[in-house]
Amino acid sequence: MKIDYTSFKDVNLKGKKVLMRVDINSNIDLEKMEIRDSPRIRVLALALNQYFKKSAVIILAHQSRPGRDDFTDLDLHAKEIEKYLGRPVKFVKDIYGEQAIQAIKALKKGEILVLNNVRKFQGEMKNYKDFSEAENTEMVKTLFPLVDYVIVDAFGAAHRAHASIVGWPKMMAGPITDKELDALKKIMQGPEKPMAMLIGGAKAIDKFKAMKYNFDNEKLDYALCSGLTAILIFEALGKNMGEPNHKIIAEDLEANKDMIMETYEKYKDKIILPEDLIIDDNGNRKTIEIDEAGTYNTTTGDIGPKTVDKFNEILMKCKTIVANGPPGIFEKEVFRKATNEIVGTMVAATKKNNALTIIGGGEMGAAASMAGKADDVSFISTAGGAMLEILSGKDLPMIRALREKKV
Repeated sequence: MKIDYTSFKDVNLKGKKVLMRVDINSNIDLEKMEIRDSPRIRVLALALNQYFKKSAVIILAHQSRPGRDDFTDLDLHAKEIEKYLGRPVKFVKDIYGEQAIQAIKALKKGEILVLNNVRKFQGEMKNYKDFSEAENTEMVKTLFPLVDYVIVDAFGAAHRAHASIVGWPKMMAGPITDKELDALKKIMQGPEKPMAMLIGGAKAIDKFKAMKYNFDNEKLDYALCSGLTAILIFEALGKNMGEPNHKIIAEDLEANKDMIMETYEKYKDKIILPEDLIIDDNGNRKTIEIDEAGTYNTTTGDIGPKTVDKFNEILMKCKTIVANGPPGIFEKEVFRKATNEIVGTMVAATKKNNALTIIGGGEMGAAASMAGKADDVSFISTAGGAMLEILSGKDLPMIRALREKKV
C-alpha cells in the first residue's frame, strides 16, 4: 500500500471553514441512551483543541448502520464531544438539507457543528469502486462548495468506499490518520521482534487471514488466538465447540476449512490456542476445558486462567505486540477478567521491556479505557476493520482516495 497524501498540517486552516469526516462510532448503552467511554471521541476532542481552535469545523460521522438498535442520531456524540472539549458544540438533525446548509453558512471561527448520522443518507454506503460516482452524489455536491477544505480522518472506516470517505473532489488527511499511519508503518515495515498478535473479538475469518499474511511475510512470531478465531480453528480441527459457538462461524468454516487447516499445520507451533474457557454459570465465571465446550453447549465468552497465564508469558517476551479484539465479551462483567489482565500485561511489557504495544479497534480500545489503562500502552488505534485490512496487506479505499485527490 503506497502512502502518499496531503496532511492537514500542509495548509493554513486559520479562519477557514473545514469539513471533517471522522469516525466516532461508539459503544452505546441503549438502556441509558448514553455513550460508554469512547476513545475515538476523546482523541477527536484532543485534536480539535490542539489544531482547529481557529477554524470553523463541521463534523460529519456515522453511528452503526441501518437496521441495528444503536443506529442513532449524533446528538449523543455532540454532547460527548462538548464534554471533552469544555466548550459548546452545535448539532443539527440534518446532513445536507436546508437546515444543515444554513447552519454551515452561519458557523463562525472557533465553532463546531455536528451534522447528523451520515449513514442516514441513502447513497452513503454504496461501495463506490469508481470514486467519480461518489463525487456525483447529492450530498457531496451540496456540502463541498460550502467549505474551504475537506479533511477525511475517519481512519476507523478507511476500508469503506463510502461517499463521505472517497467522494470529495479534493481532500486531505487529518491528525488521527497521520498518527495511525505512523504507528502502523512501524509494524508493517520492519517490526522489532519477537512480534505477537493477540486475536479476539468478532470478524474471525478476517483476523485469521491477517494472521496468515503476517506469518507468510515473516513478520509474526506468535498468534495468540481467542474469541471466535479460536473457535473457528478448533472447529476446523474437528472439535465440538457447542452449537451457539458453531453457528456464528459455520459459514466461514465451510468456505475456508482447507485454508484454515493448511495454515494451522504450517504454523501450529506459533499459533497459540486456548487451554481453557469461561462460561456464564448463573452470573459466575465457570472454567471449562476445551473438550467440555460441546457438553455444556453454551457461549464461551472468555479465556480461562491457564490460557491467560500462557498468553502473558509469551507477551512478556515480545518487543512488538498488536492486539486486535478483546479475548472476552468484555461488555459483560462475567467475561471481562481476561481482557483486563491481558491489557495489564501489555502495559507491563511497554514499561518494563520498552515493547511497542498497539491496541486496535473500538472494542479493545474501550476495554483498555474501562480498565483505566488506555494511556499506558504505546498506541491505541481508532480503527478495527481498517487496521485489520492494513495488517492483511490491502490497499484501503480512503488511502487511495487521499493519494488520488491530494489538495
